[in-house]
Formats: sequence, structure tokens, C-alpha cells
Amino acid sequence: MKKFNNNHGVTVIEMMIGIGLVAMLTTIMVSTQLFVTKDQLKLKNQLEDSIDTNLAERILFMDFNGIDPSYNNLTLLDDNKLLFFDYYPDIPANSVPGRLDRNIQLGLGSGSTRKELVILIQDIKAGPLSNYDPVAAYDVGQAPDDFNTAASLQFQGLNRNRWVSKLYQTSNPDFWKNGRMVMLDTPARLRPVDTNGNVNMKIAPRSPVFVGLISGEAVVSDALIKNAIDMRNPQTNILMDSVDTFLRRAPSIGGGQAIVRLRPVRLIRYYVEPQKDNTLEGTPALLYKQTYESGRWSSPMLLADKVESLQLKRDSVLKRMIYFKVNKSKKKDTQQTAGL
Repeated sequence: MKKFNNNHGVTVIEMMIGIGLVAMLTTIMVSTQLFVTKDQLKLKNQLEDSIDTNLAERILFMDFNGIDPSYNNLTLLDDNKLLFFDYYPDIPANSVPGRLDRNIQLGLGSGSTRKELVILIQDIKAGPLSNYDPVAAYDVGQAPDDFNTAASLQFQGLNRNRWVSKLYQTSNPDFWKNGRMVMLDTPARLRPVDTNGNVNMKIAPRSPVFVGLISGEAVVSDALIKNAIDMRNPQTNILMDSVDTFLRRAPSIGGGQAIVRLRPVRLIRYYVEPQKDNTLEGTPALLYKQTYESGRWSSPMLLADKVESLQLKRDSVLKRMIYFKVNKSKKKDTQQTAGL
């Protein structure tokens, strides 16, 4: 037998086959790498958006944890022009006028109806809710000889003789300071009464309130506070425009002296501004937060970017539960498919 040796090297056909295999492997490797890179970038963006959203919602959660002063006091309307903070604790659902749910969508897109909203929260860090003795704000005159004549009352101020400062001495020695916002209310819940003495049960019950800023020894309310908070007496519709007016007209419970409550509060403003980003769908926005301090809004704090909307929802005005969600704008699909 003869043994034949190929001494001519690689043929052209073999070379072409080899090049084809290398090209196929290279294409597969590049495609796989591009797919993995694109997937990694997508996961990275999703993770960043998730972290951003969680941080914003955590701040919102901490704010809404002290939302109690807002109920039946704020004049904030929802997307259906209903009072968002209506709360009916004492009547059944079929007695509530109109719809039970409340909805607000804050954003710049077509489905949003507003660019800002304001809430009133208890300032838990500043101090707890405390009972206030109305007499502490007055100089009481000599008792007259006639039992049917009241002694004179001269209003001096909420912190007369450092009464409030001493009340908060343990929890916050620096409680009484200029610019801090405080709220006065009572446990009594009132409704309008007509000329025949009938109570209008269709109106949510609430207490008269006074909200103002500490200024020296006084507590004063400005136009912004009066516009955001309903400080009218629920029965008489008289505006509680001063501490003196509130204390003199505070309703009693059971015919005794009125129980007045004092607490530090804050007005919080959330608002959106346009964000220029051509890679996002719709109208993305920047979500900011401000606090009303010393008669002006604080420097804005950015809560989240690429925001499509901030949604607030209440299932029923019979409950205090509020649901909220920060929705992010979606990325535009830049992938193009070639036609055959």
C-alpha cells in the first residue's frame, strides 16, 4: 500500500469554511455580549429607579405618619373637586353625600390635574400633643359682687408667664421659638345647625381650630395659613383669626370648661417641575418637598426625578387610610427593526 501525503497546505475551500466558522462564532459572541450589556444596563436603570422611588416613598410615609391634623381642616380638593381630607367617623356609608373615595394625581402628564399640594402634619420631633388651660392666657380681674356678672378677662398671650415653655420644659426646652407653627383645637366635633336646631349630618364633623406662627410672645396666622386651613367655627361660621377669639369661643364638652389641645404642626408642600430628558416617555418631572417655616417656604428638597406622577388615594371617607405611590416615567423604546 502507498501512503499519500498532502504537501499542498490548506485548500481555498477549507480556508473559506474556516473563515465562515470564525465569523459565525464572532457574530454569536458579539450578539451575546450586546444582549448581556443591554440587559445589565436595563437592570441597572431599574435598580436606580427602584432605590430612588423607595427613598421618596419612605419620606412620604414619615410625613403622612403625622397627618391627623389635616382631616376635616385642610381645604385641599381632590381631582373630583371634593375635599380630600373629609372624614366621617359617626355615620354609615349610605348617609355620606356623593362618592366615598378620594383621588389626587400630582404630575405634568395628561392624566394629572395639579402641580402642587399642601398637607398639615403634627411636628412630632418638636413635641407631643398637650392640654392647654385657657385661663393661662389671661389676666383675670376681681370677682364682682354680682354672681351674674363675669370677671374681666384681659388677653395677654398663649405663653403668658412662660406657661407653654414650662409645659414643654421636659420634652423640648426650646419649644417656644419664633417661626414654629402651633395648632389649637378641642376634642369636640361640631356640625352646622340650622335655625330650627337641626344638625346637618352631611357635613363632616370637626373642631374649631387656630393655627399660627410663634412671633415673640404672640401666635399669629398669615394669609397662606388661612387659605390652606379652614379656621371657621363649624357651627357659627365665625373665623378664628386669633388665639383670643379661639379661646373665648372654644366649645365645652358636657357644659364644663372647654378642653383645649396644643400641638406643634408643619405645613408641607409637594410640587413638580419639568425635567428635560428626551429619553423618557410623556412629560417627566422633578418631585420636590418644602416646609413652611417662619412665614416662608424652605429651600426645596428633591425627592425623586423622572417622575410621571405622585398618586394619593383614599378608598373611603369613613377611614383615615391614605395610599400613595410614586410612578416613574418609562424609557423610550429606541430599538429599530429593519424591514425586509
